[in-house]
Amino acid sequence: MPVAYFDTPNPDTPLVVVLMDAIGIREELRAVARSINAQGYRVALPSLYYREGHFEDLDFSTPEGHQRVMRLYGGLSHQMVLSDMRALLTNLALDQPVGLLGYCMGGANALVLAGALPGHIKAASAIHPGGIVTDAPDSPHRSVVSAEGELYIAIADQDPYATAEQAATLEAALKEAGVSHVMECYSGAAHGFSFESLPSYNAEARARYWQATLDLFERSLL
Repeated sequence: MPVAYFDTPNPDTPLVVVLMDAIGIREELRAVARSINAQGYRVALPSLYYREGHFEDLDFSTPEGHQRVMRLYGGLSHQMVLSDMRALLTNLALDQPVGLLGYCMGGANALVLAGALPGHIKAASAIHPGGIVTDAPDSPHRSVVSAEGELYIAIADQDPYATAEQAATLEAALKEAGVSHVMECYSGAAHGFSFESLPSYNAEARARYWQATLDLFERSLL
């Protein structure tokens, strides 16, 4: 699994793992990783489509590119990502606390991982996550109830991949399990609001989630 790794002079620095959205690794995500690294964290950015070949910098703007992205997305399961994360943490986590920042499918993966690896994951930020409630046994709303770290979840109010009903189901599961979390509805925002390359980009929403995520990491990791 290819992993872009951004180190710090201090090997005891907490680790943040950035979990890609369906579009995959590209300069926007590398910029996110560099920005978090500049805040003093070690950062890992795994390229999760490696099973299908080392796909990075995919062109999502063309019909062919869109079709390829959706094929790759459909072939990546939560269990695959969990296996990848275990390998990554074995090599990079050491004894330091770990935070997650995931977008879209990465947001759903962040919730699943927080529940599956509660001893490692001390903070997880899920930004416009998709597929938060499904019929699968490992649906994020089921998996996340075992989380012990703090969660931040940003739901766009114009998001067909995370409806108000699904958000309510997730919120109820978190409350019933007593998981420490903040879930916020971003009024006027659509799925993918965090990325400038997408038509749904919303600068105000981006600034809001970014500060909330940094605050989460400062509370939970440092």
